[in-house]
Amino acid sequence: MDKPEKMTTSIYDYTDKSIPQAGIAALVYGAIAVGGALLAWLQSSLYNRPMPVVALLVGSVFIAAISAGLAYGISRKSRVAVVLMLLLVILPQLYSWFIEHSVAGSLVSILVAGFLLRGACRIFQDHAERAIDAKL
Repeated sequence: MDKPEKMTTSIYDYTDKSIPQAGIAALVYGAIAVGGALLAWLQSSLYNRPMPVVALLVGSVFIAAISAGLAYGISRKSRVAVVLMLLLVILPQLYSWFIEHSVAGSLVSILVAGFLLRGACRIFQDHAERAIDAKL
């Protein structure tokens, strides 16, 4: 009944949860985008301020859909998906910092990017291990 331990050259433990956590972070990022748009809609309706709310809601649902698709790709250990998700998180935040001179969303972006970077490292490590195993 004892399972033999698998020999590996990996520095990671097989109980590493960084890839599933990166996928969850991508889903949370999309949910926060939709939540922020809903709060903007609520604010515009409460204070009677004209805002392009429909465009904001459509854009946030679009971001949520892209995030969900990329989260699925991350769960399938896709290197392209994790890099695209990192770009989806980092580029708008850089625009916010350097062009708009605002720190809005910084905490969320930094946390999500951290989880995505951990997942990216593990995904690239997995692909490198598979390439080494294929050569043997």
